[in-house]
Amino acid sequence: MDQKAKEKLFELADYYEGRALSNEDATLESYCQGRCDAISSVLVALDIETEYIDWQLDQ
Repeated sequence: MDQKAKEKLFELADYYEGRALSNEDATLESYCQGRCDAISSVLVALDIETEYIDWQLDQ
């Protein structure tokens, strides 16, 4: 996978994870959590979840 594509995927995962954790609106929180779960499934399927965790730690 292209490094730029990984970076974008990591940024999206981080964005939705942050929104899901910090939102007071239950509907929006649920939406963001759903997006976060979907992106997490993609990370697992592409076998890059560990790289994402390393990326988060470096941020």
